[in-house]
Amino acid sequence: MSKLTCAVLVLLLLACASSSWAVSNAVVGICRTGTAFTTIQSAINAADVGSTIQVCPGTYPEVLTITNNVTIKGVAAGTSNAVVITVPSTGVPANGLSGLWGTLDVQVVVKGAAVNLSNLIIDQGGATTCPTTTDTPVAIMFQGVNGGSMTNSVIRNAPTGCAQVLGAFVDVSNNFTFAGNNLTDCIYVCVEVDYDGANINIKNNFISSVVTTNLAIDTQYVTGPVTISGNVAGGNLAYGMAAQFSTGVTMTGNSIMTTSHGGAFVLWASTLSVVENNHGTGYYGAIVNDLSAVGGNTVTRNTFMGGYCGIGTYKLNKGDTTTGNTSTDMTLTTCKAG
Repeated sequence: MSKLTCAVLVLLLLACASSSWAVSNAVVGICRTGTAFTTIQSAINAADVGSTIQVCPGTYPEVLTITNNVTIKGVAAGTSNAVVITVPSTGVPANGLSGLWGTLDVQVVVKGAAVNLSNLIIDQGGATTCPTTTDTPVAIMFQGVNGGSMTNSVIRNAPTGCAQVLGAFVDVSNNFTFAGNNLTDCIYVCVEVDYDGANINIKNNFISSVVTTNLAIDTQYVTGPVTISGNVAGGNLAYGMAAQFSTGVTMTGNSIMTTSHGGAFVLWASTLSVVENNHGTGYYGAIVNDLSAVGGNTVTRNTFMGGYCGIGTYKLNKGDTTTGNTSTDMTLTTCKAG
């Protein structure tokens, strides 16, 4: 046998051996049949691309990094179905970066992979002080992904005392769905979508806040289309939903109940965006300011209740349509907000 043939055989054997190391039936815990792991991260590291990782009920103090296309789902066992990812005793390190939010301390990082997550609870620890004075704590970040989803999950217990905290952060990503999740007391923004943002769907989520929270759902510098639909948000919110410096954002079928001076819906320096068939309670039902954007936005068929002004427009509006709305218990139907 020639040396070349031997070399080829060795390479083939190594390839087969390495491929056999990947696990297709990873189970975290012992509630299901499969290859058992004690931590979620160890299962992620071993899982075959495209496989499903089942996570048994329990509390997992981990910071996760996911870079392969996998599905991770919490499963029920007996009377328990809670899979809780908590902050480890060592805290959450500085492990992310954003042009808008600076250095990030992210509890679950999904990067460059189409990952599907479901039936998980991410608990941010609820510390009374921030982990650092400058970093932005984030529960989960999807960065540079094309595809994937997060469904039927919970984000809770954000660290208080921070200037800015994000719940779910979708950054420079496309073709992603965030649906049917429950977010509470997010401090700054519960769901943030930045840059790119083609075919992003944020739908049927429930957001509530007792502590002051700046925004339930926000988009910045997205190119669209982004659809925000069927969400319910209420409590101590300064603003409900915003499209800032963005194009092609549609907010439809949402219900927003804010309690402070802001607006239920905000179009700020946005282009060809739509706010329709929503219910909003706040000082302003909607705020529209085109600034340097092209404009051409549409705000119609909404019901605004219980505040000062249905639609507050700034001086720089360009071809916007703001007719066909209903204002109930508002001092003014429309007004100049600045």
